[in-house]
Amino acid sequence: MILITSAKYSSSDFTLEFGKIPPSFLPLGNKRLYEYQIELFKNCNQKVFLSLPSDFKLSKFDEKKLKELNVEILFVPNNLSLGESVVYCLNVCCAFDEKLYILHGDTFFKELVFKENSLQVAKVKENYDWAYLDNEFHTPLKTIEDDLILAGACGFSHPQFLIKCIVESSYSFVDGMKAYSKVYAFDIIKNDTWLDFGFITSYFHSKKAVSTQRNFNNIDISNGYIKKSSSWQEKIKAEINWFDNLPKELFIYTPKVITYEDSYEIEYLCNNTLAELYVFGKLPNYVWKRIFKSLKEFLDKLHSFKSNDKDINFNCKEKTLKRLQEFSMQSGIDLHKNIVINSKSYPSILTLVDKLDFYMNDIDESSLIHGDFCFSNIMYDFRAGAIKTFDPRGFDFNGKITPYGDKKYDFAKLVHSVFGLYDFIIAGFFECKVNSDNIEFFIEEDVNILDIQKEFLDVFDIDDNIKALTLHLFLSMLPLHNDFKEKQMAFLANTFMLYDTFFKESK
Repeated sequence: MILITSAKYSSSDFTLEFGKIPPSFLPLGNKRLYEYQIELFKNCNQKVFLSLPSDFKLSKFDEKKLKELNVEILFVPNNLSLGESVVYCLNVCCAFDEKLYILHGDTFFKELVFKENSLQVAKVKENYDWAYLDNEFHTPLKTIEDDLILAGACGFSHPQFLIKCIVESSYSFVDGMKAYSKVYAFDIIKNDTWLDFGFITSYFHSKKAVSTQRNFNNIDISNGYIKKSSSWQEKIKAEINWFDNLPKELFIYTPKVITYEDSYEIEYLCNNTLAELYVFGKLPNYVWKRIFKSLKEFLDKLHSFKSNDKDINFNCKEKTLKRLQEFSMQSGIDLHKNIVINSKSYPSILTLVDKLDFYMNDIDESSLIHGDFCFSNIMYDFRAGAIKTFDPRGFDFNGKITPYGDKKYDFAKLVHSVFGLYDFIIAGFFECKVNSDNIEFFIEEDVNILDIQKEFLDVFDIDDNIKALTLHLFLSMLPLHNDFKEKQMAFLANTFMLYDTFFKESK
């Protein structure tokens, strides 16, 4: 059997960032850490068990995901030590003659070969309270290299004997392993691919190893900076121009930036994006209210800078219609045909676009805008109590490089994250099936998310124009997700259901 030990909540530093969360549920590259951990065992042909705190509430989609991955959950009483927790799990589910492999929930390896009676070790990197490999472990090695730490993965041929050793060692897991090794010596496997997620600083450093950049971007992280270049040269030039023209009083809201002619370097910040906090975190409502106030403070200052340039195009309908033609060619969907979602009939896609005209206003002035102010492009620094934003748009819908545009576009980007649940769809927290002419779509909205949305509306005044812009955003992104048809159809269904939600009172 394989046991991933995640029955103790992550430390208080993580609670500040995410709320109470077990280590295997930490976000990593638009997934939870457990998805990467379980992938390590795909060729092992062994049953995988994941231990969790007894009072941890699984979402419907985590339940579904873990079931799809054929993982069995073991809910363990709170406040047990690691040794007590392991003994509890083994007593519940381990057969007498079964081999055992353990991976700690705050650990990941890019490569991992499990072997019975073995310890994975790594060279110490930071000054933490590590468990070290010392001479009390019995191994075939004549000498033990200095500064090797136990990296959180181990194998045992006799788990029942391990239970005995842990109990006789006053439930100390490490001392129990030492006692075990006196009878079954450990092979020592040095693994340089180890990534630690047990401390908040090591978590941020380990995240660098997993990239989520878009396919036209190239990102290189070194010396505390992220170097960003792209095959889409005009996009990079537009971003550079945005940073170069940012007023000094707004510097505190962005990472440090060094610009070049065709690339730029941006400071690597040890913060999480709002997308990670929203989708994977369990932060209380009052924290989100503080975050929303920081967002508003930034936007108020940003939008106070105006431009007299009348040749700036932010005509959303024109852009949407062009993108929809591309989507229709990709998918074969008739833009003039009515849509059926969850057995309810909706007007055609083009009819919906026309209906949005009623709520749209002409742009009376151009303001300094971010242009892509969605949750995945915003971080929150809990220690400073302020947001940091990056990846600006930098050009209008004609491709003209300018930092100015329609300020309501920034608010619409926020709404598409908060109410449109864009990041939940990107992370796969939805169900979508297309059966003949009917799209079946479901996305989970728990009470916590609904409460956060209420906090958002306490801070921001979202009018019908912004809501209509949000729907344009979802429609115009459809051809950009052609590589994942299920996700593409989820965005389409979500657009119509949002229309119902946004405008049901005015229809």
